[in-house]
Order: sequence, then structure tokens, then C-alpha cells
Amino acid sequence: MHHQPDAAAEVVVAPLTRDDVPRLRLGNDPPLTQRQAVNLLLTYPGRSVWIPTTGEYAVVAPWRHRPELPVIQALAAFRHEFRLLQALIARVREAGAAALLMMDADETRRADFYQRHGLEQVERIQTYELPSPQVRTEPNGRARLRYVRADPRDQAMLGALVSLDHDAFPWLWQNSAEEFRLYLAMPEVEVWVGLRGERLVSYVGLTHFPGWGHLDRIAVSPVAQSAGFGRESLRFAVHRVAELGARRMGLSTQGDNVRSQRLYESVGFRRTAEHDYSVRGVVFDQRLLERHE
Repeated sequence: MHHQPDAAAEVVVAPLTRDDVPRLRLGNDPPLTQRQAVNLLLTYPGRSVWIPTTGEYAVVAPWRHRPELPVIQALAAFRHEFRLLQALIARVREAGAAALLMMDADETRRADFYQRHGLEQVERIQTYELPSPQVRTEPNGRARLRYVRADPRDQAMLGALVSLDHDAFPWLWQNSAEEFRLYLAMPEVEVWVGLRGERLVSYVGLTHFPGWGHLDRIAVSPVAQSAGFGRESLRFAVHRVAELGARRMGLSTQGDNVRSQRLYESVGFRRTAEHDYSVRGVVFDQRLLERHE
């Protein structure tokens, strides 16, 4: 790796604490308020770093509420970028992180930025949109699953959701119980489980706003896959967001998940490549790169 001139010995990178926040060079790029910074530092202490002499900083938070997966939330580096990020990488690794992640969904940097800091592409995310989701006009007589809205107070249901989620998704994309709990508590979110008898077969997670809906998550138990339950659950999700008034519906999926992509396209979803993004990271744990067959 090319040694950068900002790594001069006199530059000190220190742990960032809430008491340091008033001295940060906060602004609109990246957008971060003092209150937001304090909340992040209280939620996930001991990982974020800064340079006291310049006010440069890198703030991280646990991705999907998984403390082993810190993700960069805000990075302000204008003189000592290399030194700041190398110190951050070392710090989170020492704390037991599986990786240090960074998303380019909101801000895409030059390719040499990622190369310089060893941030390899872990996942490419493809996005889709359904222009006009439709409410079913007739009862779906061929439906084999009974859909029930998940209750965030039902601990048994929460446990079953976490178990299905972990069985269905690669390690990187698994939701923690805390992620589910907070997600279910959001007023614009609905999670529906597909039951066959009393057995949990699938679930869908939806976010709805006026005129727009998003399929956040769809999963089918591995023992029930290849039986059409994914398509049925997807059609239920489309029906539900249409009932809620959505005039368009979006979703995203992993770039190498060809099976899911074919399913979405067969139901009428269209690619929106302009909204694609990457998950990048410095990987310490190879489980991060595992894929389900």
C-alpha cells in the first residue's frame, strides 16, 4: 500500500468521546449534528476516532445493531485521511470487529480512495422498482400460506423470525434480535409472516410512506424453498403495499443473487441501476464473504 504523506509522526489520532464533540469540524459534508454524534458515541463507544489538532473525525456505528460489524457513519478528513482511517481500522480490529464497512449509497468516492485504504467491494446491491403495485381484485384461492402480522411484543414470534432470518441469509445480511425489535417498532413498518399450519415458512418486511412502499426483506425457510412460497410471499407484499396506497414499490438485492433477481423481474419489477450501490469493507473475518448455495 502506498505510504501517504499525511501519516507524519506528529499527527496524533485519538479515541473520540462525547466530550470531544464540540471540537469536531462538523458541517454538511458529511451531515452530522452534535446531538447525532453524541448519540452514536454513547450507543457504540470506544471505536470512533479523531485528530484533535485539526478536528477531523471518523464516526462508526454497529451495522444492523451487530457490534461485530462497525460501519462508517461519518468521515471528515481533509488533511490526514490516510492516518485517520488506518487508526480506525486498527482500533475496530483490536475491538474484535469482523470487518470495517462503508456504504457508497449516499456518497460515492473515487475508486482510488477505496484502493488506498483497502476497502474492497464486499457486495454490490442492485435496486428494482415496480411502477404500479396492484391490489388483488379476487381472493387468491391458490394461496397456501396464511399471513399474520408480526407483533413486536410476541417474544416467541421474534425468536422464530430471527431463526428463519439466519437460516435464509448469508452471515453478512443476518439481522440481530435487536435489529428486529427496533424495526418492528417503527410506525411505517409492517412485518408479515407466512404460516403453513403453525409452521413459519416465510416473512416479508415492508416500509410504507404516502404513495410509496419498499420491500425491505423477504425470506423463505431453506427447507421450504423451490416450492413457490417466495413468489407467493412476494405477491402478498405487493398486494399489501398497494392496499396501503403505494403507487410504486422498490426493493434491493445482492448483485450475485440471480435467483431472487429473476423472481422480481418475473413479477414486473424493473431495474433502477442508477440507485445501485456497494458495500465495501476491510475484512477480518471470512464469514463475511460466505454465500449460501
